[in-house]
Amino acid sequence: MREEPKPGEFYRHFKNKLYQIVAVATHSETREKLVIYQALYGEYGVYARPMDMFMSEVDKEKYSDVKQKYRFERIEDIAKESKSDKASDSKVIEQDKKLKEDSVSNDNTLKTDKDADFGKGYFIEFLEADDLSTKKEILIANRELISERELDTIYEIYGLKRRKIDRDLDIADLIGYFDMQQQYEGKRLRK
Repeated sequence: MREEPKPGEFYRHFKNKLYQIVAVATHSETREKLVIYQALYGEYGVYARPMDMFMSEVDKEKYSDVKQKYRFERIEDIAKESKSDKASDSKVIEQDKKLKEDSVSNDNTLKTDKDADFGKGYFIEFLEADDLSTKKEILIANRELISERELDTIYEIYGLKRRKIDRDLDIADLIGYFDMQQQYEGKRLRK
């Protein structure tokens, strides 16, 4: 039996997209468990799916070329499997590499250009923003442009430890941190 997802855990969909669990909710009428999760790409949409469907296996008749067993697999589970299987290990590394390349650009000079532009444009705007909401908007709007050096700098500014599992996950963690800080501030000010 698979362990139910927990808030904060990361999952990979069988179509190779990354998500973070926000919560496990209970439907108010049917009492059915729902998994609430957020995309770590695009507009960072938030979705709800019944627990049974979230935990189900991939339909091999419909998706015969998919290697992943379950519709959603926890990132740590994938890493454990890949360590035990050397061939699988290189495949996971290649998939992660492709994901990162796809999310940034096909332009081989982009990384060099981004590092050369360190501290310019959106990054200065981010640093000078007066509130976390604005900082979050700047991060989301420019997530494809953020260099590794800039990401490290942002983490250092806020005294956070960067996991460096995946660039998109690191950006999602920052956004989650800003959301938490905003929520805390809102509650503190209402007292």
